[in-house]
Amino acid sequence: MKRDNINYLAVGSVVLIAFVLLLYMLYRLTGGVDENDVYTVYYPNVGGLGEGTPVTYEGYKIGSVTGIWPERTPQHTRYRVVLHIRDGWQIPQDSVARIFSEGLLAETVINIDEGASNEFLKPGDELQGMLGTDVFAAVNDVASSVNQMLQSDVRPLIENLNSRISHLGEQVDQRLPKILDGLQALVDTLQHAAGSLPRMLNPSTEAKITRIVSNSEEISNNLLRLSDGLLETRQATDTLLDQSNNTVAENREDIRRAITALRLSLESLSTNTETILRNLEGASHNVNEFSRQIRQNPAVLLNAKPPREEGIGNE
Repeated sequence: MKRDNINYLAVGSVVLIAFVLLLYMLYRLTGGVDENDVYTVYYPNVGGLGEGTPVTYEGYKIGSVTGIWPERTPQHTRYRVVLHIRDGWQIPQDSVARIFSEGLLAETVINIDEGASNEFLKPGDELQGMLGTDVFAAVNDVASSVNQMLQSDVRPLIENLNSRISHLGEQVDQRLPKILDGLQALVDTLQHAAGSLPRMLNPSTEAKITRIVSNSEEISNNLLRLSDGLLETRQATDTLLDQSNNTVAENREDIRRAITALRLSLESLSTNTETILRNLEGASHNVNEFSRQIRQNPAVLLNAKPPREEGIGNE
């Protein structure tokens, strides 16, 4: 019996010591009543706050919330929040106590933004309070905006797109056989044309094409030389005009006689103009006949045979 009493006494002592240690730890965690300064701050909304909410000073923890009480005013209801802050901590008078949350899952704290005043609040004074950004409200507003956009813009767009796709599918189903038939006809035409290419690209045709290309290069070179000659002629003409102006000024009488002779020559030329025009008309008929034959049969340029020479021996 005596041994049981000793066991009960030991167990009770351990429990009492543990309880004292728990009280001491709670006392140290809360900073102790005598080691804290009390300040008051008012908020129109205390969402996320509660007793024990941390109080930080520029992010550094200096205390906690010990009480929240509503107070009714003629305009609205406000909430008085009591802060217990570390003893001796100096807070400028223009500092702001802002409700702050770092994220959706982070705890809400009251962060004191340090002011620039050189005068400090005294224990028991009122801090200026300001609501921070409500992350959940902001997310809710964004979700509402997105939902409204989906209802008013995206859904009609999807329905319109769906109707367009359905109509396009119907058009494709109706026209696809015709398109396939047209493609098959095109493939048959290409195959037929491919079979004709070997007959067209024979050695004789290739030789003719080579001669045409060579003649084209020669014509290009001749045109280039002609261009250079025209440039030189222009320069010579400018020089001649300058000289002519001087000559006209110096030989006016001789020029008058030359003009008279030129007029006589033109009168003689006019008498032969009719013959020249008849020759030009005949040449024009020949060119028209040649153009008509080319339009009817373009291959005559490649397969043309030289004209048969007629003479005494071929009669």
